[in-house]
Amino acid sequence: MPQQVTVPLTWQMAPSALTQPILPNWQFHLFNVNLGTSSNPAVEQAALERVGSYGRQIGHLAEALELIVKKTKLLESKDLTPAEKDVIQVFLGDVSTIRQIKASLSPY
Repeated sequence: MPQQVTVPLTWQMAPSALTQPILPNWQFHLFNVNLGTSSNPAVEQAALERVGSYGRQIGHLAEALELIVKKTKLLESKDLTPAEKDVIQVFLGDVSTIRQIKASLSPY
């Protein structure tokens, strides 16, 4: 008489965990980005909460620098080389492009 052997079959159609690190040091929990260590993380956190994101802070700096360049008529200066003027014009072009992007995406 043949002997019956029971072989357990386990089927796993999908992986048990669906996590994959795409960008190391990035976590997506309504936004937590860790880009490294800080000499004073409490100050950075307070600045983010009270002033705004790094993008907003850079935007404020860019607008202030744009104002200074225009008020001082820096591009008309004879003291700058053409290459130096190009650097300023590229910067002003970036500021202008960002302003256009913001205007096109504004809900109003």
